[in-house]
Amino acid sequence: MEIRTTDFAEKVIAESHRRPVVVDFWAPWCAPCRILGPILEQLEKEYAGKFLLAKVNTDAEPQLAQQYQVMGIPDVKIFQQGKIAAGFVGVRPPEFIRELLDQFIVPDGYDRILQLAASDPHKAKKLLLESALRGKYRDEAAWSVVRALLREKKPDTTAVRECLSLIPEVGSTRSDARNAALALLERGNSQELVTLFSEDESRIRSALETWLAKVEVRDEKEKHKELMVQAFQILGNDHPLVLEYRRKLAQAIY
Repeated sequence: MEIRTTDFAEKVIAESHRRPVVVDFWAPWCAPCRILGPILEQLEKEYAGKFLLAKVNTDAEPQLAQQYQVMGIPDVKIFQQGKIAAGFVGVRPPEFIRELLDQFIVPDGYDRILQLAASDPHKAKKLLLESALRGKYRDEAAWSVVRALLREKKPDTTAVRECLSLIPEVGSTRSDARNAALALLERGNSQELVTLFSEDESRIRSALETWLAKVEVRDEKEKHKELMVQAFQILGNDHPLVLEYRRKLAQAIY
């Protein structure tokens, strides 16, 4: 869709409150623009209406190019809620653009997996493994299924490993937690892992207190110091107990 200065507010700004709008600033003489254009058009078809592709010819609409500080083309800007949320300059491969788009577009199946995890984590795991989820949505869905599996009466650690393996070792916001959880499983600390995923905060506090006490025992120090660090990674910085017990661990060590 070609956009002009006169309809930019309606077709880009207003529309971006309903779905992301990808604005491609280009010009007919620009060779890289002719490479990027078909890539964006193919992605628009692939995402089937989940975002709108809008094209702005900078030769015909210099005011828009100036307003949005377009210094070189192709320049792609993603609008959401009326503002620029992300973007890039130059030709990029489809994989890069998909990863960027997925920050703003919830893929098919994601919400279903999260809902199913609460009632039937094994079915949720099957759906997750069959899905085309990628990036942060795959990682968050996998972590949600792991949490649900570990809260079952008889946790299936094989299924837990399968889901954890979907999260990359590095590069994800869940990577550190994933690595810590797998390390506990490899050492046979599955019960400790179950405790860390408990909905009962007092149970987690009790475990942290036990491990903290053992940090002060010479032969147990390194083992339980590592266990506590892994617990912090699994619980996450936002967990109310992490800051408290990080401080206590530091005092015990130093």
